[in-house]
Amino acid sequence: MQEYEASKFNMSSMRAGVSVREIKHNKNGLRIFKLRINKGDRLLFTFDTMRIRPEYRQSIIFLDYCHHDDQAMQGRTIGLHSQDVLEYEPIEERIELEIDQRYADFDYDPNRVITRVMDVQTMAQLLDDREDRAVYYLNDEQFACLKEQDAPTFIFGSAGSGKTTINIHKAFILATQPMNIGYFTYSNYLVEDAKKLFHKIIEQSPEYRADDLIRRVNFHPLNEYMSATINQYNVVTYEQFRTWIIERQPLLLRQLDLPIYDIWKEIRGLIKGMIPKEWLTYRVNIHQKKIPMDLVDVLIQKGLAKRSGDDLQLQAEKLYAAKARFLDAYETRAILLMHELLDEYLLTHPMIDENIYYALDEQYCVYSRQSREWLYELTLRYQAFLQETGLLDENDLAREFLKKVSQKEMALFDFVIADEIQDLTEIQIYCLIRLAKNKNQLLFSGDINQTIRPTYFHTGRIESLLKTSNTHLGFIKHQLIKNYRSTKEVVDLANQVVDLRVEHLGRQKKHDYHEVAVREAKHSIYYFNPAQPKEVMRLLETAIQRHYVAIVVPNEAEKRNFQQLTQLKGAIFTVEEIKGIEKDYIICYNVMSYYHKEWERILTTDVKYQNQYRYYFNLLYVALTRARHHLCFIEERVPSLLFEYFRPHFLMFEAFDEAELKLNQISTDNEFYKEAKRYEAHELYEQAILEYERSNLAGADQDVKRCRALMLNKEGHHLEAGHALMQLKAYELAAKCYRQAQNQLLYLKARVFSDIPFQTLKAEFEQEGIDLVSFVYDREEPISWVKRFNRLYMKYVFEQMKGINRMIDTIEKMKG
Repeated sequence: MQEYEASKFNMSSMRAGVSVREIKHNKNGLRIFKLRINKGDRLLFTFDTMRIRPEYRQSIIFLDYCHHDDQAMQGRTIGLHSQDVLEYEPIEERIELEIDQRYADFDYDPNRVITRVMDVQTMAQLLDDREDRAVYYLNDEQFACLKEQDAPTFIFGSAGSGKTTINIHKAFILATQPMNIGYFTYSNYLVEDAKKLFHKIIEQSPEYRADDLIRRVNFHPLNEYMSATINQYNVVTYEQFRTWIIERQPLLLRQLDLPIYDIWKEIRGLIKGMIPKEWLTYRVNIHQKKIPMDLVDVLIQKGLAKRSGDDLQLQAEKLYAAKARFLDAYETRAILLMHELLDEYLLTHPMIDENIYYALDEQYCVYSRQSREWLYELTLRYQAFLQETGLLDENDLAREFLKKVSQKEMALFDFVIADEIQDLTEIQIYCLIRLAKNKNQLLFSGDINQTIRPTYFHTGRIESLLKTSNTHLGFIKHQLIKNYRSTKEVVDLANQVVDLRVEHLGRQKKHDYHEVAVREAKHSIYYFNPAQPKEVMRLLETAIQRHYVAIVVPNEAEKRNFQQLTQLKGAIFTVEEIKGIEKDYIICYNVMSYYHKEWERILTTDVKYQNQYRYYFNLLYVALTRARHHLCFIEERVPSLLFEYFRPHFLMFEAFDEAELKLNQISTDNEFYKEAKRYEAHELYEQAILEYERSNLAGADQDVKRCRALMLNKEGHHLEAGHALMQLKAYELAAKCYRQAQNQLLYLKARVFSDIPFQTLKAEFEQEGIDLVSFVYDREEPISWVKRFNRLYMKYVFEQMKGINRMIDTIEKMKG
């Protein structure tokens, strides 16, 4: 690559020490070259191809690494140490001929293979540590999503289809203009991954000023952004909700007889997270709202409103329908009034009205009237608990944030990008829509087939929310069907899940599609017969010792059962936990069996268009699509009809064989440590602790202690977590815990120990109306760490004095 660049991208002028020959007579007109590595190895590449977009035309495209003992000509990674000119021996001529014959039919299509874009330095890093830090070349399907549109855009994409990569490229393109772009996603780790990829694209685009591009794109986890905006950081997690309901509501919990996570899902996604715009009566007092009488008269004449005394009731459906044509001034004012009434409802109702909840059909809620009454009563008690303790959950946070937006107390973005939108509740998505100055400047991406989190996500309802917010009729939609993550056999199985869902639930045109695999592989899906418990344990015990394997169970209950079986915490993932991770090898343990009753009902009764059953298909889909190469099922009670349906995809095993099951690669200490870091970034602290312990590396005990502290914080023990992190000198993490504990003094202490500049601390506290100097020095009891604060303060004062001295010198010179 260095020689190619040095020769001004002219292959013929490269120095003689690089031994390159061209493959003769390629049937597809592709010029393929062979770089000699040693007697038997060749690196195949092409360049100046018309198959890629013009901006990449001067690139080398590396196609394959050929080894003469490798009959399949699989790619390998070998360092290049010598470029000496050697005379070809007869055996090498045979190898040359063999390669020419094998690659006579070879073709390169960037739409059907994974292409990574990297420079020389990045390639060297990849060879050294195998980290995936390359930028991906966008195929034509992906590139089309970047086209500028005067309309909001929604990218539907399967698992591993490159949605995030497209979003980052879009952010980069927008940032080349003087714009303020908001990039949001649900989790911290997705934000960090997005930032890394964005910076990588910038590195490869030296024609732009990096500082300008970085300044224009604001990457945020949505909840953290909302928390910072309203200055409220103690947001209740699922773990805290679980503790509250077990300790404080045992009777209702027994009456409901539902898994706690299902209760959390109903409250978070529906009772508190739903926007019931279709069920509201948009009634307003004419005099209180000071509605002009000419507007009242015109709306009544057009049939867009009805009057009853001093009340005017807007006809919402007719007003929405009016958006299909040109809106006159009266209709526009009526729609804006309707938006205002919807906001007022959302800000004054922390949950939907009970009558609305009880009246929802099975498309939204599957529970009986009695269960709904218990669930609503539980939600009322939960909300009372939040108000008593001054806490917020995610939906309360969104409502407080919406209040700021509605009162125009915060700046909006020129463009809003949101990834993994299916993980958000409707009220959170509504806030994102409201954050855009122009509601056409929105890019959302997600996959309804991966909706397993408590949201009740439905793209039709999101489009409806958008229609509520502006005059556009809906999204421009892109459907990505290429799967770059999993092998063809895994993708084929995922497509079978889709076919089964269509057969029993009916087709949804937007979401029921077949994926196309990019990765090829030999048979990689196994079914292990659970009839031999000892053999199953041998398999699981071996899998637990492999860093590249994840064992996945459907839910927390099965996870607890499994932990009792193995007496090992941190070795197992629920489908919810594994959702943001991909692994070379996935073992699904009772993912189908746990819900055998539900599967039997789906397969033996008429459940057409009952969307609540989509969850079980999604759960299976998410579990199996975490696998890149190998997938193994262990199922104790899988319904026979379900097993027979998938059986053609399975390679059956009854006895454990490490080699046959592709589990014979031994994991190193470094590999365990790297996995631990990844799990910690995903806030999977239990799993991270186990991997750190397995690594046996020096200092890993500190990592374990840090994860234990972060687990405490996730459970709501913010102060204890902060103290533990301070002892570990993890000051930034401690500061976050103290902020969630709403302890300003300890928060300041952690920030001071992080050596944050005084002017930054001063600005932070001023936003809360606190004078930092007075806060520290005007205290009845002295602060033990005041000397550390003094050093920051004195450095700041010294800099200020230097500025004053320069001003005095300038004035003296002017006098002279």
